[in-house]
Amino acid sequence: MQRIARVTRLQLNVPSSSVLTPALIFGLVFVVSVIISLTIQRATGGSPSDPEFVSGLRNNSGAAWSLPGFLIYLGVASVSTTFPFVLALGSTRRSFTLGTLAFHLLMAVYVALLGGALLLLEIATNHWFIGVYVFDTLLFGSGSLWQLLVTLFLGTLASLSIGGAFGAIWVRFGNKGPTIVAIALALIVALVLLLSVPAWPWLGEHFSVWWLAAFTGVIIVITCLSQYLALRRASVR
Repeated sequence: MQRIARVTRLQLNVPSSSVLTPALIFGLVFVVSVIISLTIQRATGGSPSDPEFVSGLRNNSGAAWSLPGFLIYLGVASVSTTFPFVLALGSTRRSFTLGTLAFHLLMAVYVALLGGALLLLEIATNHWFIGVYVFDTLLFGSGSLWQLLVTLFLGTLASLSIGGAFGAIWVRFGNKGPTIVAIALALIVALVLLLSVPAWPWLGEHFSVWWLAAFTGVIIVITCLSQYLALRRASVR
């Protein structure tokens, strides 16, 4: 347990990446959303008191899609740059994997709570006093705190886990490993989409949000296992 905790503390050693960057990204999304929202209001004459106009503003998904790129990078770095150093200090591969997973879980909780706090602030200020919708959006459940928390938690954990898996594959197989895996995954996804076309009408009719949550959970489990399996035989370079 102590080895796992040491790995987690090491992963948290650079707060500028793990703590400040998500907040800065949310801040940048807020600024861009304000500019776009005010521009739309001025150009169209729309009013935040108009339900139809608000439904359009709620399509803003910038807060959700702005994070995965950074989080995947952070997931890659949390494995590829830390693994050799941690093993040199005497940790085991199992302890490293579990410690890194704990770090990813902490990050997911942090991002979810940060987004939840900003949502509550957005609602309390009547959408930042100027009718700007950044977190009270359709993708986050239109003001549903629990849906925003679950979405950000699972999305953050999945992004970090995917990055961690690719980082582990790079450590194990070198530069060509992630490229080959990415191509293989792209082909598999394309094949699945092609074969599932006849079922799309049924899926659209019966679709439920929990399907996405379950699918994300499966991705998290697979990527975490992939990370561990890749690191089991990885050499320290």
